[in-house]
Amino acid sequence: MTSKMWFALALTVACGKKGDSSAPAVSITQADVDAVNALVPAELKDKVQFEVGKIVDDFGKHPKTYTLVAPKGWKKGFMPGSLEPTSSLSDTSIKVGDSCDGSCQPKDWAAATDKVYYKQYTSGQATGKVLKDDKQKLGRTFVFQLEPKQEQQGTTTVTSGVKGIKIITTWWQEGGSRYYACDVSLGESAMGLEAAFEKACSKVSVSE
Repeated sequence: MTSKMWFALALTVACGKKGDSSAPAVSITQADVDAVNALVPAELKDKVQFEVGKIVDDFGKHPKTYTLVAPKGWKKGFMPGSLEPTSSLSDTSIKVGDSCDGSCQPKDWAAATDKVYYKQYTSGQATGKVLKDDKQKLGRTFVFQLEPKQEQQGTTTVTSGVKGIKIITTWWQEGGSRYYACDVSLGESAMGLEAAFEKACSKVSVSE
């Protein structure tokens, strides 16, 4: 199962009935947009600009709309709740969603999200290094630099995987029935956007 397929499965299994949302309401302003755009490196400003945008996750019975600082002009991606660039940036996407991780009831969301998202990077399964792992009471922000893996097969060196950045932000409410996630994959050509996308994922509003 690919990482994209696993992410979609994690966000759509047993997400409960309409009205049990537990996401805090937040306001996304032009000041937030300006703060994110200020983090875009000069060499990438002609490829990426941000604006207040909406991403609709229409998978399942109860679609949700996520409002956040999103890349301007990006198209709806293959996976529900995702956007992909129309420019030359490769292997790059942003995805938002929610999950109950089984039954929709209050749980230890720190443990649940660790199992679903972070453990594969902190356990050594993925090749690379942790750049940031900020654990809070009601959320976690994680940044990982992916590196290609080289293995010797006889006299041949085989390289697998790609260089890039993975950003995962998860958050929840005290006693909430689900958690929410913002997941960003940056290919090598977009690695300089790490700070901008981390900022974008730090403030997301959810509505049904």
